Amino acid sequence: MKEMTFLNKLFFVLVLFFAISLPLPIAFSSIAVILLCILFLANRKGLVTGIKLYAGNRRNILLLIIFATLTLSITYSDDKKIAANVILAALPLIALPLSLSRLITLTTRQYNILKVFFVLSCFITSLVYFFAAISRSGLADGSYPLYMRHMPLSDTLAYTAIHLTYHHLSPGIHAVFFSLYIAFAIILIVFNWEQLSKWAKIICGVLVFYFILYLILLSSIIINFGLFSFLIGYIYFQFSFRKWHHYPIFFLTLLSGTFITLYLLISKSFIPPHVAIYRFDSPVFNETIAAALILVFLTGLLSIAIKRLFKKNYVPILASLVILVALSFSYLGYDKYKLATAQNKNSIEARINYGKEALRAIKTNPVFGIGIGDKKNENIMKVEDLPEGALPDHMFNSHNQFLDFWLSSGIITLICFVLLLINELRKTFHYKDLSYLGLVYLFCLFCFTDSAIMVQRGQLFFLFFIALFDYEIKNQGKAT
Repeated sequence: MKEMTFLNKLFFVLVLFFAISLPLPIAFSSIAVILLCILFLANRKGLVTGIKLYAGNRRNILLLIIFATLTLSITYSDDKKIAANVILAALPLIALPLSLSRLITLTTRQYNILKVFFVLSCFITSLVYFFAAISRSGLADGSYPLYMRHMPLSDTLAYTAIHLTYHHLSPGIHAVFFSLYIAFAIILIVFNWEQLSKWAKIICGVLVFYFILYLILLSSIIINFGLFSFLIGYIYFQFSFRKWHHYPIFFLTLLSGTFITLYLLISKSFIPPHVAIYRFDSPVFNETIAAALILVFLTGLLSIAIKRLFKKNYVPILASLVILVALSFSYLGYDKYKLATAQNKNSIEARINYGKEALRAIKTNPVFGIGIGDKKNENIMKVEDLPEGALPDHMFNSHNQFLDFWLSSGIITLICFVLLLINELRKTFHYKDLSYLGLVYLFCLFCFTDSAIMVQRGQLFFLFFIALFDYEIKNQGKAT
């Protein structure tokens, strides 16, 4: 009994270290995973219990099949060395869920501590990265390039924007993954708001505002869209709109989210890299933003009217309205998009091209894929079509986890991954845990723009928190 108590305490220290390490350089998370695996294997008495917990979870079976199909693809990969390296990187798909089976032993207080320390780690890390970016830019001590002092104000603003946005604000972690972490930290705060004391609410309110500003500076379109759309959806379904304060909260979130997403879309995708920010100097884009805000405002009014009039039967009508508005947005931005892409190459255009090439390669091997080791640029794309810095022997990145799995090891891997996400979404609705739902929703969106679960930053974060929520809710007896 004393041994088990000691092991439980040691396990909690390790998972606490793991939660703190996520926003830090990846070496810290890797060390935490290794230590957790060693602890799991060293505890012979708990091995059987851990394996039973592992085998009794549908999520883990699907992850096991995904790993098995990826491993099987080595047999028809010409480059088996690269294939073996990819499989080694995918080992946490099995190892981490196994080593986290002891999460079932934690208390409610310990679960909350893990979440709090993750949020604090995101905050402290972001501050360090921010001041490091200022230091590197030379803006604090005036050591930035001398020629900038004699350039127009607009160029100085561009220089500042370049050095205080995107990768400059996250040197130890890819900006999009850091955006995912910060967005999830916001969700953890917002959906645990009622548990906070008065002073804690004030502090956390300031922290949420800070995180939102930092998230905007990181410039991830999909994560900003995911966060605001989730908050808007929550407010809409939660509010009765029978009280006056429901309206300003809803419309402020709706219009702010729309403006921020559109601004990032224009700044990051359609503005030349040396300009960095959109200065509202284009009538074409100004008209687009104004029209979009008006359309979204009118849609918000109509959606409230639908909810008030149709009460419990408003969801199908609301879904039709959302589809109609999405099509309107596509039509609204089509000509502007063609104009912008004719002048500048952008990340959206690059992702579309990668997706097309991935689909073309999938058509040649739709059942088994081309093999995880042969997923290289030279096997999929023409050398002249590769973006700057990409070499023919580099691993091909479709920037889409669904296409990436299908391309690598076939249709079974894709189906299992889709079933995995559906299973997690089903659990969130069954448990009625909004933080859990927000995590899965953000990750699902992220998988459409990046290979999220085959990158260590994504797989460790996602597997850890879905296991944490699952065991927490089961341990509290909320599952039925």
